[in-house]
Amino acid sequence: MKIYYLIFISILLAGSLCAQDNYSVGKIEFTGNKAISASQLKKNLNLKSKNLIQKIAFWTKSQDFNEFYLEDNVQQIISLYQRAGFLKVDVKAYKDINRKKEKINLLYEIKENEPVLINDIKLKIDAKDQERIDSVKQLLETGRTDWILQENSIFRDLNILALNKYFHELLLNNGYPSPEIKQEILLTEAENKADVIYNISAGTFCSFGAVNIIGNERTPSHVISRQISFNGEQFSQTQLQETQRRIQQLGIFQFVTMKSMLDEIENNTIPIEIMVKELPEWSVKFGIGYGLEDRLRTSLDLLKLNFLGGARRANLYLKHSFLEPYNVSLKITQPAFLGPYGSLAFKPYLKKEHESAYDLETFGTSLTFQNIINPRLNGFISYRFERSFIDLSDETETDILNEFYNKSALSQGLSFNNSSPVFYPETGFSASYVVTLSGLKLNSKYHYLQGLVDLRKYQRILAELVLAGKIKIGSMKPIWGDTITPLEERYYAGGSLSLRGWGRNDVSPKNENNKSIGGNSYLELSLEARQKIFKILYLVLFLDAGNVWMDFDRHNLNDLKYSPGIGLRLRTPIGPIRLDAAQPVWDSKKSIQLHLSIGQAF
Repeated sequence: MKIYYLIFISILLAGSLCAQDNYSVGKIEFTGNKAISASQLKKNLNLKSKNLIQKIAFWTKSQDFNEFYLEDNVQQIISLYQRAGFLKVDVKAYKDINRKKEKINLLYEIKENEPVLINDIKLKIDAKDQERIDSVKQLLETGRTDWILQENSIFRDLNILALNKYFHELLLNNGYPSPEIKQEILLTEAENKADVIYNISAGTFCSFGAVNIIGNERTPSHVISRQISFNGEQFSQTQLQETQRRIQQLGIFQFVTMKSMLDEIENNTIPIEIMVKELPEWSVKFGIGYGLEDRLRTSLDLLKLNFLGGARRANLYLKHSFLEPYNVSLKITQPAFLGPYGSLAFKPYLKKEHESAYDLETFGTSLTFQNIINPRLNGFISYRFERSFIDLSDETETDILNEFYNKSALSQGLSFNNSSPVFYPETGFSASYVVTLSGLKLNSKYHYLQGLVDLRKYQRILAELVLAGKIKIGSMKPIWGDTITPLEERYYAGGSLSLRGWGRNDVSPKNENNKSIGGNSYLELSLEARQKIFKILYLVLFLDAGNVWMDFDRHNLNDLKYSPGIGLRLRTPIGPIRLDAAQPVWDSKKSIQLHLSIGQAF
């Protein structure tokens, strides 16, 4: 009889679990949590409630409740607290079943109790002699007060591992190529304290030895050797990484690897092997696409490495589109110029630009020195000389004439970018400026000073929601007695990369025939909310604002034009395929503008 009774109870329990499994997860709340926030706890749960965006998208389904996930969540919370030093934490889960809405609200009751504190941090060093032990100890204990782990601080796994990593990197960069570090924990439960002991085997102290370069079939070894940042001093992993970046910066290798020959150490010197894999000597890129502004476009990029020997590169670039009927350029780049991260580029070019107000034909050349100050900071200085002919449309009436003229300009710029990932930035920001002085001898027709600043910020707000913002401001002033600036160098706004409620260059001072003739001051602001809705499809809501003024110092916020819009992004390996629709506000004469292109608006 007892057996039948147990079977009956089991069936009821199973039925209850199955019934609850058909319910969805409602609210998730916590009580008693002080050391860890509710938002941080929720990130580690398998059972999740809807976030704000999912609640707005009311058609999205809530997660189904699962009893086994609930037990796992309790263990996840306990584990998270224990890693944070609360070894005696107690967690209980309570369910509030709403049978009418078929939802289960969850409450996690947390009793944190007292955390474990660090009592002492000890270093046990294994070396050949007492002198080496003292040397290693002095190296590691320098700056002890700045360690991430301190006596009487809360015991945290991440801090213990971080200090281990700190010791490891310190030894690697101060002559020890093969250190081994293990930590052990001695816990005194009665006192709720722990000792952390680091057992350190520093290994052999070494200096850099001979360097062997392999894999370079076309590139002379001396070209690579010039990029090496060390020469006989004590071993340093940082110097190896620096050398690898310098060699990679030449732009002619598929990959560069640095290897410390630990099994060939002699007389406390360690040989270094540099292995390179060269890129193909010739490469061709052909592109074809369509945009609502430039219509059908085609391009060809032909690259020749080791041009005329050494590490020089030569790029032949050809392009045709409605906006650029032809664009031909040959760019010859000399890397490692005036330093490992410098480069000098010589670029003759011939092109034609087509705008509604004018056609411009130009041939000229530029000489640009670029220097990578650090992986995120880049600077350049460039000089260009052009011979141009401008052909104004019949309705373009300005002080400018149809004529040939020279332009001679010097530009300097600086850019910083720590946003990531490359095509789909979710965090970080970028900032850049360019200043141009035109009218440097050589019978240059126009004399002006021009500056442009571009600021962009990216921030992940929720799991799949990214907020992106942009500010661009520019100014251009005639100097040395001039009263006008060249039509093609002025500022224009409107189009797929600018104020999207207007067509290309439509936001601009106009002439009597309503033709855009550009302005000398410019301001643009943009804000985008990018939300993932399917695997490779994103929904974007945006607001663009800005204007262009004729005076160089106008920038009047009361004159800004506004255009909200909506867009779709289809994620691809080469960047998003973008479709945007925007409508100017407070302008009943303007219809909705559509833009189809590749790449983010910013």
